[in-house]
Amino acid sequence: MKILSLLVFLAVYALSGKAQDQIITDYQSKNLIKFLPFTLPFNSVSFEYERMINPKNSVVLQVGIPNQQSIMGKYGINPNSDLKTAEFGSTIIRGGYRHYTGKSRLPKGFYLEPYLKYQHFKGDASIAGVDDQGDPYSGNSEIKLNTINLGCQMGVQFLIAKRVSLDLYFLGLEGGLLSGKIVTTPTTNSEYNPIILSVLKNVIDQNIADAPAMIRNKLSTTQTASQVIVNLSSTPYPWIRGGISLGFAF
Repeated sequence: MKILSLLVFLAVYALSGKAQDQIITDYQSKNLIKFLPFTLPFNSVSFEYERMINPKNSVVLQVGIPNQQSIMGKYGINPNSDLKTAEFGSTIIRGGYRHYTGKSRLPKGFYLEPYLKYQHFKGDASIAGVDDQGDPYSGNSEIKLNTINLGCQMGVQFLIAKRVSLDLYFLGLEGGLLSGKIVTTPTTNSEYNPIILSVLKNVIDQNIADAPAMIRNKLSTTQTASQVIVNLSSTPYPWIRGGISLGFAF
């Protein structure tokens, strides 16, 4: 009886080892490095690392490096407005947990991925013009905005020859909180004349009054001895995520 039990144990162990070998053979490409071209319009060069933690699940880390460029004439900005120059870059850090629904034991097929994303916008702008009373104004603005987003996306990833990855992500819905500040320093007068500051603050307040109520109600403007500061408190907003990435599996 003991010998029979030992033989059964050895047989089960051998079969288990063979099955594990088969899983390892099928599950060779555990890592992927990908490039995400759809972040370029947001002035960020993004890469993604994906690591399979078991045959059907992986963890994903996206890092976006800021690439500060001018946005004049883009995103509905009128080049004839009092905004004379504007440029920004964005830093992106996103972590996700991806579940594949197929049975390939490879990072391919249809997947569902909840994620958490942090994004930082940093930029510079200059404004100049004449207000309704005919008073001139000009200033340089420093912009710093941060977002924290929670979302979920669906997608399909293909592996070409088990090495080249093509990831199509779509139907990504996320909600976020936007906060930060814009600090404007007048350039019309090197001594920061209080009148110049007052004119600059009134112009900024008028632009804020034209913003959507959801954003306008979260903005507050303060005037110091040398600057006009616009603070944006935690403002909720929706976002849609979609795009494509190309990478290499190893």
